[in-house]
Amino acid sequence: MLSKFTPLHPRRNWRIERRRAPTQGQQSQNFDSMTAFEFLSVALSFVLGLAVTLLLTSFLGVFRHRRTTRIDWLPLIWAVYVLAFQFQYWWALWELAALPRWTVATFGLVLGLAALLFLAGGLVLPTGVGEYPADLGSYFEDDGKWGVVALAAYGVLGTFGNVALFHSRLLTTLHYLIAAETILGLIVFFASGRRTRVIATLLFGMLVCFSIVRATTFAY
Repeated sequence: MLSKFTPLHPRRNWRIERRRAPTQGQQSQNFDSMTAFEFLSVALSFVLGLAVTLLLTSFLGVFRHRRTTRIDWLPLIWAVYVLAFQFQYWWALWELAALPRWTVATFGLVLGLAALLFLAGGLVLPTGVGEYPADLGSYFEDDGKWGVVALAAYGVLGTFGNVALFHSRLLTTLHYLIAAETILGLIVFFASGRRTRVIATLLFGMLVCFSIVRATTFAY
């Protein structure tokens, strides 16, 4: 989860230039330029777009198989959590425009966050590839809970990104919330009892509401 960005020094204008073919009679070369963020955000939006599409398609699959599949609300609520994080991350991408410099490591980090959200959305509900499961609860027990692990990993990597890219302090309210969410996600993954999973899931949802509000700039 990306936090709000406060520049620590004046923003510099880093640009990638693309050469245009000169037209007939031109004596000088023309250049069309775009920022590194504008260039790299295309790939990020592409991965996030696929992630949202995959998850929405999974919701549609649940609806279509509602008469032949035993519906369980637990994986559905986790799918809603994943969708909320996908929305928040996509919205917060604009914060990355303020980064003074982009490196391969920076791009790999933010792309890794998008990839984890893709994995979380692709695992938490059946995608419809192959035979559709007869019981969503059984599917979540076997495969869906791995989407929760991907979401927990997203929280850990997001905390690292806030510290490394935005120079946020590690010991902040937002990071405490993310740490608690990660622990609850791991409890859901390792718990053997339904009651424990339900309690951890509901607590996770409460923390998600607080953390998303805490991390999100609501107008740019």
